[in-house]
Order: sequence, then structure tokens, then C-alpha cells
Amino acid sequence: MKQLYRISIIAILSLAPILLYGQGNNKYENEEIKVINQFLYKLIDAERLSKYNETDKPLTLYFHTGLDCDLNKSHKKEYKRNILLKQLDNSNLGRRFIDSTKIEKLKNVDIIFGRKNMYPKEKYNSKRVIGTISFSRTSFNKSLTTGYFYYDVYCGEDCGHGALIRIKKNNGAWIIDDYISMWIS
Repeated sequence: MKQLYRISIIAILSLAPILLYGQGNNKYENEEIKVINQFLYKLIDAERLSKYNETDKPLTLYFHTGLDCDLNKSHKKEYKRNILLKQLDNSNLGRRFIDSTKIEKLKNVDIIFGRKNMYPKEKYNSKRVIGTISFSRTSFNKSLTTGYFYYDVYCGEDCGHGALIRIKKNNGAWIIDDYISMWIS
């Protein structure tokens, strides 16, 4: 009986980190979705773009569902290196595809989800197309109160921008603490 008890305790202790990691990972991924939902409308500047929409139909945004980690080498000169950026840059977070059903619908913007190479270039000539947006994974501190992510928007040939954003949690909501423009075309 003691032998069975010891084996049970060892099994539970061995599985505990795996189970706890899974819960923590889920919390982490849910927080990533919250960040995207909170900033998506603002980052594509949908409010301003809606004013220039020449049709009565909603604007269209192509959303790349793959969240990557590796920052472009040219961006490394633009910011001070720290643990969260190293985690983001070294792909320690891994790549993941987000569930499009968890992204909130935007007012006056239709979102088409897919991978970057799916979007036909001729679609960018439409007056209703905003472009394509991509996000990196978000690198959070352990307490999920500070983080970094990179995003870019392509709106056609020779049109787009990308930035590294530091965010902080303030009264339960994320705010942009620092915005570092990496490129503009």
C-alpha cells in the first residue's frame, strides 16, 4: 500500500508542472488576444480611414493569423535590449496561429483572416481595402503587467509601416507605454 501511495505522489508531482504550465500558457494566450482586440482598431487607424471611405460598404482588412516572434535584424538598433525583447526576438515564445473567432468584430471594417501569402496584390487597389496587418507574439513579464509586441501594416506597394510597442497594464486595461516606429513607406 505504501508503495502505491509513493508512486501516486511521484506521478502527481511529476505531472503538476505540466498541468500548471498548460494553465499558465492558456492565460498567456488569452492575454495576447486581449492585447490584439484592444489595439487593432487604433493601430489600423480605422476611425480616420472610415472618413475617406468613398462607398457605403465597410472597409476590408486582411489579418495575418500567424503570430511570429523574430524581429527584423535592422530593428535591433532602435531599442534598448531587455529580457522581454530577447524572449520575443529569439522565438522563445514559439509561433502560433490565433483563433479568428476570438478577434472582436470592428465597426465599419470587415476582417478577412488568413496567412500573409493568401492576399492577392490586386485587391490592394480597391478603395475599400485598408491592407494587411500582422502581429508578433506578445512578450509579457511573469505578472502580465508589461509587454512588447511588434506589428506592421501593408497597404499596397510602397505603402505601410511597422512599430515596436511597449505596453503596460493600467487599472486592468492595456495602455501604450512606448511606440517605436521601425519603418514607414
